[in-house]
Amino acid sequence: MIQPSKSDIILWVSRDPLPDAYRNLSYSSDIEWAEAQSDVQAERLLQTGRFSLIIVSTDFGVNTALDLLYLAKVHQAFSIRILRIFEPSERLAREAINRGQVSRIISQGISAADFRKCINGAIERHREKFQQLQLLKESSRQNRELEAFTNSLEQLVEERTFHIETSHKEEADKLSRERLLIRFIKELAVQRSFEDILQALRKELRKFHKLGDPILAYRFGGHKTYLMSFQGGHFSQTETLIDYPLPEKSCLNDPQLVKHFANHFGRPFIKILIFPLELKLIVQLAEGKAEAVLCFESSLAEKELNVFMEYINDRIGPLSMALDRVLLENQLSVFSYRWEKTFDSMKDPIAIVDMDYEIVRSNKKFVDNFPASPKCFESFSGKKSICQGCPASRAFIEKVPKTGQIKVMDRIYQVYSYPILAENGGRVTNVVNQYVDITESQDLYLKVLQSEKMGAIGKLAGHIAHELNNPLTGLRSLAQVLIKESTPGESLYSDLVEIEKASSRSQKIIKNLLEFSASESQPLTFISVDEIVEKTLPMLKTALRSHRLQLKLNSKNALVKVEPHLLQQVVFNLVNNACQAMKESGTLIVSSQILDDKRNMVELVISDTGPGIPIEVQSKIFEAFFTTKKEGLGTGLGLSMSKSIIERFGGRICFESEPGKGAAFFITLPIQDWTK
Repeated sequence: MIQPSKSDIILWVSRDPLPDAYRNLSYSSDIEWAEAQSDVQAERLLQTGRFSLIIVSTDFGVNTALDLLYLAKVHQAFSIRILRIFEPSERLAREAINRGQVSRIISQGISAADFRKCINGAIERHREKFQQLQLLKESSRQNRELEAFTNSLEQLVEERTFHIETSHKEEADKLSRERLLIRFIKELAVQRSFEDILQALRKELRKFHKLGDPILAYRFGGHKTYLMSFQGGHFSQTETLIDYPLPEKSCLNDPQLVKHFANHFGRPFIKILIFPLELKLIVQLAEGKAEAVLCFESSLAEKELNVFMEYINDRIGPLSMALDRVLLENQLSVFSYRWEKTFDSMKDPIAIVDMDYEIVRSNKKFVDNFPASPKCFESFSGKKSICQGCPASRAFIEKVPKTGQIKVMDRIYQVYSYPILAENGGRVTNVVNQYVDITESQDLYLKVLQSEKMGAIGKLAGHIAHELNNPLTGLRSLAQVLIKESTPGESLYSDLVEIEKASSRSQKIIKNLLEFSASESQPLTFISVDEIVEKTLPMLKTALRSHRLQLKLNSKNALVKVEPHLLQQVVFNLVNNACQAMKESGTLIVSSQILDDKRNMVELVISDTGPGIPIEVQSKIFEAFFTTKKEGLGTGLGLSMSKSIIERFGGRICFESEPGKGAAFFITLPIQDWTK
């Protein structure tokens, strides 16, 4: 550890030379003296030298002395600073403490004994500060070395473990792959129908979540083609006419086949993987004209696609043999279900509509809420016009799938519109609309947004607390020390008390900010609404500075059981909204009371003298994402989340407003008995 110098250097800054009576005194350690008899010389020494103790005299002038003390604080941070004055002055003392952080003020005529005592005490304080600094540096260095050593060990262990695990995994994967293939071949050997084979394949491919159910297409010459697939989880066998050859090589998307599938199944096919099957036995019966392909709808990424291709290529041979055998055994047997039944079994409302928004076909789920009607918007939402947010119009124009959101009663639906291209020149005459209920996921999304917002505020609050608490603690501690050294009744004593109180108030504000920004769930606490308001308002001083605030809190003893930081967010949102609504200086009134007609309820009222809430938007202000603020100034989540929070604690929130006369929000919460 670096030891402090055995000799301490003291800088004497004064027009008068250092008295011999001071220089020749016996001090507690070896001392070297440096002198600066001009302010220019003092500035140069302060910027280039290193001193344990700096004594500045006011014989240069009060302002010059203060400037030199400030320069000493900047360049000689760990030195002890003493001000030598000729005439006592409270203003000078305050300025010296504030600007130069002096440790002591001595008079011109201080005795030699007192001077020696002052110098010895200052040197001891300097040595203590120096030792603390060196200990901190040494501790940090050792921690860094230990962390680097630990990281290198961990990396070495991870690398060796990774190589061992990789080797074991490769062997295990290879063995598992062979076992799975053998099991699949055995399972295919006992199947006796197309449905059983496709079910076995479907089960085998469950781990590929982005892969659709298999579709088998085969024919024995001519254009009549048999399609076997799963619709709504049910096996289906249908017939169609395909007047072009089926693909002879594995490929991604065959335009003709994709288009035919979309028209045949009445829904769009975006991307299809196609694998031809080799039929040897049935070829003899079909006079060499048997064709078959296995197709999968796919949204696999490139990496996943490579894994799937390797996986399916191992199984194409066994599948070809099994299908060849079933065709020979049971080519006259088919299993078919009506398309309408499959359609009706789907859990999401689905409808095929034409360009006039008339329903061509729909499932039962589509007309659950309202009576059947020719128009889709009448049947599904009971409206007399096209649903706001419906993407069908864009799908008709742009000829590509579109999505949008609509609201039906209290439910929110994500609508997927898939255009169906007509065979005559690709003109879109119909779209398939699928309606997915996303109400719960939307609520979850609102909570995530609020959590992210409060998380960001929490990080900012934590940073502010870290940056401000340290200097505030030091300031408060120094004020407390100086209070003990001062005499009650003096002006300096009163000023120090005010400094200590201001520091305490600042630390309390920081604590309230941290509580307000807490993002994690906290236990329910008994607390009064008045206390919540008093904790929240200091964080809104900037918003309130141009308005008059009237507080009428009369429910201090009425306790409610809530998560305090959530109720703080409600008060913060409502007060902030009120301040933003009052473009010019206005009056904000925050009052609380225990309701006379409901003694078990407490009411908090936040009202302003702004322009009020327009009548046309009053029914929407509690809806998520609805806002009248300009883009970038609001998310439309404040009132929605506030309503959710208040109702969560068994309360109710409502408002009253007249255009031009302001608005008032009323929050009622049940009073709880904390003794139960």
